[in-house]
Amino acid sequence: MSPSTENIQERYEQKFVFLQKQPDFVEDIVKNHPAIFHEIFQQRQVNNIYFDAPDLQFYSDHKEGNTNRKKVRIRWYGNIFGKVNKPVLEFKYRKGVLRIKKSYPLARFNNTNGCNEQLLKKVLSKSELPDQVLAEMENLLPQLVNTYSRRYFRSKDLHYRFTIDSDLAYFRFMPNQDANHFKENELLVLELKFPTDKNTETIKSNADLPKQDDVFSKYMSGMRKVYSHLT
Repeated sequence: MSPSTENIQERYEQKFVFLQKQPDFVEDIVKNHPAIFHEIFQQRQVNNIYFDAPDLQFYSDHKEGNTNRKKVRIRWYGNIFGKVNKPVLEFKYRKGVLRIKKSYPLARFNNTNGCNEQLLKKVLSKSELPDQVLAEMENLLPQLVNTYSRRYFRSKDLHYRFTIDSDLAYFRFMPNQDANHFKENELLVLELKFPTDKNTETIKSNADLPKQDDVFSKYMSGMRKVYSHLT
């Protein structure tokens, strides 16, 4: 059988973090924008398993402020525990202000009783991934699980999208339903995403947006919460 299909997306992303949970205020920012945003899809739960090198190179690149860095994760939607029917392996690269995401569909799995490295290796081996992807994954370790609720909004011209993330929670890898987790109940993240041929100033004009936050990362925040020795 042929390898999994690679999907590549290039876009710009801007992140705005609200330290006080103000869902009505943030929703008003989106819905009152002159570009006329409407909610699309249904609100859903986003779950991720993040990978890093044994020496946490991805974490270090972000901490040091390197503008060229990447994240590797397995993502799925719905319940964090149970049958996972449409997981996706994602490599997300940051090159300055540009974001590049490469995605590969994975075989389904079941993590009702938790997850471990052996299960993930089995999933990767069954997914008919390209050889270079499998080789890279051999050198990475699962480090963190996170989950949050996401809402989606799209502009009338279909070019711009806002997402609102809330109820963030983090686990060390190999969680189970009784595992300790760390929450950020007072944090709300607004992200603006748009194609590379569109102008950021156009969409930001006349919008009550706070200062863009280039520092906050769910991966970094989660790692610092679940691994107390990290700073």
